[in-house]
Amino acid sequence: KQLMETFESARIQTAARAIGVAQSALDISMQYAIDRKQFGKSLISFPRVSSKLAMIAVEIMIARQLTYFSAFEKDEGRRCDVEAGMAKLLGARVAWAAADNGLQIHGGNGFALEYKISRVLCDARILNIFEGAAEIQAQVIARRLLG
Repeated sequence: KQLMETFESARIQTAARAIGVAQSALDISMQYAIDRKQFGKSLISFPRVSSKLAMIAVEIMIARQLTYFSAFEKDEGRRCDVEAGMAKLLGARVAWAAADNGLQIHGGNGFALEYKISRVLCDARILNIFEGAAEIQAQVIARRLLG
């Protein structure tokens, strides 16, 4: 029981870190899209770029709310291993997607070390690995859902 409670806390913390990484990717990419001019206008004025940013924002909000819910359940002393696992799994995926889409918005510049998004991509990648790899996390969730 104590070990499970430790896992719950660790997964909630990892989910929170993932949301921070995702939010950073969004903030960096949003600013880049505003500042970067292509064909005489800001990248953000192109529908595909603004749509990517909008979807990143939506996914971050969903992951954030699931993480808040998991933390609330934990604070109330209720079992939340499934919710914490879901928050960690979703948060890590959202962080990776946000960083990957952010890099896409940056184009070739995204690979240059002087652009912050390249570091965010590295930070996002590890989130799927520690505190339970994504595949393991999904198995744990499925096992609990199935009884």
